[in-house]
Amino acid sequence: MVALHQYAKTANRSVVGILNEFVKQAEFWLAAYAYEKGDDDDLLAISAKLAATPCSPLYKGPISPDKALHELVKAGSQA
Repeated sequence: MVALHQYAKTANRSVVGILNEFVKQAEFWLAAYAYEKGDDDDLLAISAKLAATPCSPLYKGPISPDKALHELVKAGSQA
């Protein structure tokens, strides 16, 4: 299978900034879980922490990815 990649200039630098911030936070949580539990591979817990992180690109609506997903699913189920 051939993977195709395409690079383009971003339309929203805020999204790039929040992705960079998520990388830093994920590294922090990986280290924190490794210190607490001896388990540095608790990716489900880390993704839940990141999902609850306020994101400035979302400030016009729900401010965290988990709340934005909830609103999207709720709106889709009512359609």
